[in-house]
Amino acid sequence: MRRPFVRRELAQLRKDGFNTIIVVVPWRSFQSSQTPIAYDGFYERQLRLVLSEAQRAGVAVLLRVAYTHQVMLRPLLNGFQWAQALLTDPAIEDVWLDYFAQISRISGDYPCCMGGFISWEELWHAFRVWQEQTGEANIAAAKASGYLDYLEAQGIAHEGRIPAKQSPAHGDYLAFANARMAEMFELARSRWPALGVEYRVDKDPVPSEDGVHWRDNEAFLDWEPNRFSYWAPFMGAENVGEQLSAEQAAVLLRYMLETTSHDGLHPGQVVEQFNFVDNTQKYLGTHAKIADDEIDEFLQLALPLLRRYSRGYGLWASRDYRMSILFNGALLDNGRGWTVTKPSHVRRAGGVRLVQGGRLAQRIEPRLAWVQRNHSTTELTLELNFLRWRGFGASKLRVRVNKGAWAICEASSKGTLSAQVAVDLKDVFDDGIDFEIENHGRTLTITRIFLYHETYVNGIRDSVANEGPLLQMIQKFNAQLANYVEPVEEENGEEESAEERPDEFIVAEDKDVEDAEVERAAGNTGEDGNDEGDKACDPKR
Repeated sequence: MRRPFVRRELAQLRKDGFNTIIVVVPWRSFQSSQTPIAYDGFYERQLRLVLSEAQRAGVAVLLRVAYTHQVMLRPLLNGFQWAQALLTDPAIEDVWLDYFAQISRISGDYPCCMGGFISWEELWHAFRVWQEQTGEANIAAAKASGYLDYLEAQGIAHEGRIPAKQSPAHGDYLAFANARMAEMFELARSRWPALGVEYRVDKDPVPSEDGVHWRDNEAFLDWEPNRFSYWAPFMGAENVGEQLSAEQAAVLLRYMLETTSHDGLHPGQVVEQFNFVDNTQKYLGTHAKIADDEIDEFLQLALPLLRRYSRGYGLWASRDYRMSILFNGALLDNGRGWTVTKPSHVRRAGGVRLVQGGRLAQRIEPRLAWVQRNHSTTELTLELNFLRWRGFGASKLRVRVNKGAWAICEASSKGTLSAQVAVDLKDVFDDGIDFEIENHGRTLTITRIFLYHETYVNGIRDSVANEGPLLQMIQKFNAQLANYVEPVEEENGEEESAEERPDEFIVAEDKDVEDAEVERAAGNTGEDGNDEGDKACDPKR
C-alpha cells in the first residue's frame, strides 16, 4: 500500500457511508522468522501506515489476524500444514502466541483500532485434512492431533483412528475439533484481550440411526460482543441454481441471525461478511442467489434484522478484485520477490523501470502457488500498470508462465497493458510458477502487475473504483442503518421504547489483492488447491 492510495480509498469509503475497515495481518509474513522469533519491518510499517491514516480519517479498524492463506515465496509449507504444526508442536504454538502479543502492542498505539478477530477457517481445514488420511497415516494423525487423548479424557470408546464423515463417530471428531479450536483461541486472547472470533455458522451433518443430524458448532457466546459471523443467500436454500425473492432471502437471513443470537439474547455479533452478492465461480449456476431486481428490496428487509440481532455488517468486498497469483505485485519494498536484470532497476517509490531488453521475473514454489484446482482455464489474464519513459516508439512486452508460449502486449501511451497468457494449471500445481516479462519496446516504468484467473465481483465499485450497479443502493443502506430507529412496540397495551443498540460497524473489508498484499482463500482450499469439503454453507467460498 502507498499512502496516497490509502488516503484516497479511506475518503471514498467514508463518502460511501462506511465507518470501519477490516485489515488482514497474515501471521507467516508479519512474523518473518520463528527460530528465532523475528518480525518483518516492512509489514509492520504497512500496518502502521493503514492504522495512522485510518486514525487521521476518522475510520475505525478491525484486524483479521492469524491469516495463513496468502501467496508466499517461502517457507515450503501451505496454510493447512502450518495449522497442523501449530496444533501439534508447542514450539510453534509459542511463536504464534508471541505474534498476538506483538499485534496487541502495535494496535494499542492507535485508538481507531477496535480490536480484531481470528477465523475458525485458520484451523478448521487442518482437522479436515487429518480426517481424510487413510490406513496407518490416519492412525498416526489420530494420535498426533490429540484426538485419542480427547476421547479417553471424555470416557469415549474408540478404534484408535479418526472416523470417516459417514460414521456416527464423526460427531465425536467434530466435538474434538471445536474444543481444540476454542482452547487455541482462548490462548490467543490471553495475549491480545481485544481479540474476537469469527465462529463457524455452518452446521455439519452427522449420520445417526434415524437419519442425519445437523450439528451446531461452538458459537463462543461468552465472547460477546467480540463475535463475528457471515451470511450468504445459499445458506439454507435448496441450491439448484434458483433465484430468490427479497422475502425468501430475508427469511433465510432472519433464521441465521435468530439462531446464532439465541433469539436475540446474544445480539453482539458483527456479520462481517454480509455476502448478499456472491459470484464465486465454482458455485455459479448452483448456489442460490438473490434476483438482481430484488436486491434493493432485500436490503430494506435486512435493516431491522441487522439492527435487532447484530452490531453491524461488513462487505467482502467494497471493490471488485482480481485474484492475482503473484507475490508483491505492487513491486514495493525494493522489489521484494522479483529479479530484475540490469540496467533495469527497482524504484525507491515502488515499481520497476524496465529498459528495452530488460527482464523481470518471479519464482513461486508449487505448494505456495495459489490457484484453484477446480478451474479448467488454459490461460491467465495479465494486467500491468505502467508509466511511459522518454523517447519515441511503442511499448512492447512479452510475457510467459513456466516456459510456455510468449504472449505479446503493446501500448503507445500511459496506462495499462493486458494479455492472455497460456498456462497449464497441472504444471503450476506440480512445479510452481515461473513468471517472466521481457521488454522489446521503449523503456517504461511498471507500477503494478496482476496475473489472475478470476475477478470477484460485488457490484459496489469495480477494481479501479468506478461506480458499480449496487453503489447507490449500498450508500442508501448505510445511511439508513446508521440512522435506523427501531419501531416502538406495544405489549399488553403499554408502549416500550426501542432498546438502544451499541455502535454499529459498517465495514468495508479491504481486499484489493495487491494493495493488501494478501489473497482471498477461494474454494474450500486455501493454498493447496484441495477442492474437497462438506460445507453446508460457507459464504467465503
